[in-house]
Amino acid sequence: MQAQCTVCLILLLFVVELVIGRSDLETLLEVKKGFKEDPSGKVLISWDSKSLAADGCPRNWYGVTCSEGHVTSIVLNGVGLIGMLDFPAISSLKMLRNLSVSDNQLRGNVTVEVGFIESLENLDLSHNMFSGSIPLELTDLKNLVSLNLSMNDMEGDIPFGVGSLEQLRYLDLHSNAFLGNVTALLAQLGGVLFVDISGNKLFGSLDLEARKGYSSFVSKVKYFNISHNNMSGELFPHGGMASFGSLEVFDASYNMFAGNLPSFNFAASLQILRLGNNKLSGSPPQGLLQQSSMILSELDVSHNELEGSLGNINAENLKLLNLSSNKLSGPLPGSVGRCEVLDLSNNMFSGNVSRIQSWGNNIEVIILSSNLLVGSLPNETSQFLRLSSLKISNNSLDGLLPASLCTYPELKVIDLSINLLNGFLLPCLFNSTRLSYIHLSSNTFKGTIPIEAMTLQNPALITLDLSKNALSGHLSLDLIRFRNLESLDLSNNNFEGDIPTNLSDTLKYINVSCNNFSGPVPQNLLRFPNSAFHPGNSLLVFPHEEVKLNGTSYLSSARRGPRLKFAVIAAVVAGLVGTSSIVALLMYMVICKTHQVDGGMENCAKGSTLSAGPTSDLSVRGLPAQTRKIEAVSSSISPTRIQYPSKSPKPLKVSSPDKIAGSLHLFDCASKFNADDLSCAPAQAMGTSCHGTLYKAVLESGHALAVKWLKEGILKNSKDFAREVKKLGNIRHPNIVSFIGYYWGPKDHERLILSNYVDSPCLALYLHHKNPRTQNALSLTDRLKIAVDVARCLCYLHHEIAIPHGNLKSTNVLVGTSTANTLLTDYSLHRIMTSAGTSEQILTAAALGYRPPEFASTSKPCPSLKSDVYAFGVILLELLTGKSASGIVPGMVDLTEWVRSLAALNRSLECFDPFVVAMRSADHVHVVLDAMLHVALSCILPADERPDMRVIFEELSSLSVEDTTLQTVK
Repeated sequence: MQAQCTVCLILLLFVVELVIGRSDLETLLEVKKGFKEDPSGKVLISWDSKSLAADGCPRNWYGVTCSEGHVTSIVLNGVGLIGMLDFPAISSLKMLRNLSVSDNQLRGNVTVEVGFIESLENLDLSHNMFSGSIPLELTDLKNLVSLNLSMNDMEGDIPFGVGSLEQLRYLDLHSNAFLGNVTALLAQLGGVLFVDISGNKLFGSLDLEARKGYSSFVSKVKYFNISHNNMSGELFPHGGMASFGSLEVFDASYNMFAGNLPSFNFAASLQILRLGNNKLSGSPPQGLLQQSSMILSELDVSHNELEGSLGNINAENLKLLNLSSNKLSGPLPGSVGRCEVLDLSNNMFSGNVSRIQSWGNNIEVIILSSNLLVGSLPNETSQFLRLSSLKISNNSLDGLLPASLCTYPELKVIDLSINLLNGFLLPCLFNSTRLSYIHLSSNTFKGTIPIEAMTLQNPALITLDLSKNALSGHLSLDLIRFRNLESLDLSNNNFEGDIPTNLSDTLKYINVSCNNFSGPVPQNLLRFPNSAFHPGNSLLVFPHEEVKLNGTSYLSSARRGPRLKFAVIAAVVAGLVGTSSIVALLMYMVICKTHQVDGGMENCAKGSTLSAGPTSDLSVRGLPAQTRKIEAVSSSISPTRIQYPSKSPKPLKVSSPDKIAGSLHLFDCASKFNADDLSCAPAQAMGTSCHGTLYKAVLESGHALAVKWLKEGILKNSKDFAREVKKLGNIRHPNIVSFIGYYWGPKDHERLILSNYVDSPCLALYLHHKNPRTQNALSLTDRLKIAVDVARCLCYLHHEIAIPHGNLKSTNVLVGTSTANTLLTDYSLHRIMTSAGTSEQILTAAALGYRPPEFASTSKPCPSLKSDVYAFGVILLELLTGKSASGIVPGMVDLTEWVRSLAALNRSLECFDPFVVAMRSADHVHVVLDAMLHVALSCILPADERPDMRVIFEELSSLSVEDTTLQTVK
């Protein structure tokens, strides 16, 4: 009887075990129904109900592991699954310890049932499309060791109960949209060793003395990443960094931390430190760069506000150092220790570039672009054995290319563009087995491209940019042997002859414009736009152009070009005899005028680049009757006047000048004129500013120029002026009116800067001087577009080439049609001026309401990225209110204070331009206006609290007047 009972008990246990196994099987089949597509075929095919082990557990099911008849692990990483993950079904897998489905396309919410899997130790849902918030029930998983929800579309607060997960050691929530205070969260992560909460919308500070409960976290955590959030305040203001005894990686980049950079001297275990793109100030962290005992291997403090000089780098373990985009100055360090990657670009380092010759054989990447370096590259061949990338663009290097460039065995990238290098190109550069990127544009190289007959089957060159030099001759047919070439720019040179046929089919970009090429355009290049070949190259023939016009083909007509050109030249010379000159004209005005109008409206009337509208003649003695005033805050600045264009401007007639003795420098080959042509162009005064007087000059060809005659005594010497204006002339952006050249005369008052004339009125004219006959009022859509265009341009200036505009005001914002780009003018002129000239510019900005308050307490203020942000905020307030920045007359309160006071009283509605509010549905308009006002008010905060232009541009770009789902920014 006892034996029978034993047998029955065994059979019963077996049946129970079988039922449980079938339960897990049925669960997985239910989960399978949520997978709609399986590109790999691994899951949907192998998850077959007929494939069972003896214990009833799935057998050979992809990614499924069983133990004792129960499913314990599901790992389906990177198989491309599309569909949903059935959390209610999975919650019945009571023995499941590991659930990992990363790198798929699963969507839906993470539902509360996930908290029912009490046995779960690892949950990895990363790199999918899960949405919604983290369910509070997830904090019931007391056995959870690792939680990875990164790279999804999740949002909301991180549950406070995460602190109850005592076994949690790994937490990765990066790249979502989670909200919350980091300060409160960290107090709950007592035993976590790895924390990555980057790429969210978290806020707060790292003042570890503000709360209790941090001691366990700071003493144990090894990896801590809070980058790409909205963190602010000082970085460890009470020396809290010293408590991180085990920290190996700390990343706080892309936040808004401010204040002095901590020393980090006591973080003995720290290996990687990333603090880029914040607002940190102070001196470079010399302790981290000189202590040989540190094990730090990577240091990134780029895009901050560090100042001072950089001493020698002696840290033996430091491999990567990035201090780019700060305000560091002085000479380059004499030594760099064992650094392999060194980026000091976008600073103010000066002195001779030859100091790099002592940097040793460990260096692999050197980036020194956009500094003030001079001298010639060293011609030493005994170092740089590992150098793979050399970038020293946008400096003032001179001399020849050293032959040693060809002796660096690992060199792949050379960028020496925008310098003063000269001489001939090195043949060895074009016969290298490794060199893939050559960027030598905007120098003064001459001669041909020395491509020798090559025996190489696969030269490495991918990108070749030799634009804006003085190269000439025919292109070598061996150019076709660069079979990997993807980008070729030879524009703005003096090449002639045919363009080689059969250039690499891998080409994705080509520009040979502004040369003298002739003959047919190769068939395989016809896929590129016309701008790849024109302007210039008048003798090039496209297949569709070989048609006859009046019996003469384009080809034969083109070949008679030199004779026609001679006739044109003869006609021009004949015309010069009786034509008045702009030089004599301007000198006449300097002598004759008795009053100057100053104050910044120079660029303001219709028909401007840097421009106002033309007056009835060139004399400023009698301004038009329709001139209007803008109230000036400072009585020391003359009231601003706008000159409206007359219907028939009459240039002043004066005698022809003597032959021009100065030199004209053009930056763009599309500008086909010389100094004599300029001197003969009739000119019309457009207005004056702190920089000088602006004229519209019309060349004989009909092309109009904006000519800025610079005031005497405000400019740097000729060498510094030429260097800086050349850099400014190389700036190209869809929202900038670029300089196309300059004239430097023999006398101090003969200094001109040239731009193309743009027939658009300025923003101030639209907002503050609305003329119903000529200007329509700006709609909210127009105003938002203007704000976005200006922000986009400033984002480029600040974050791509690291220079401020420096003279931002509504008169330097040109407004086109609803489909045309808004344009900025007068950019970065402070770089060509003396300190006295810069001070005068800032004084004018103060009178007009655009000067940031911090300049008032600085003895020698200088335009900065932060001052640009402030001025942009003022322009944004002008767009929102329709009022002038220079003052709200009642009570003598300026625009910024008036708006701030109304916002503080929750009366923001009163500051908006009534015309905009009345144009559309009030509720919707207010949402957009409130969002724009939030951005504007953030721009006029104290300097260390202002956002950068990248953040501003992103916020404004996300707004839409047509989007009725917009949420007001809190």
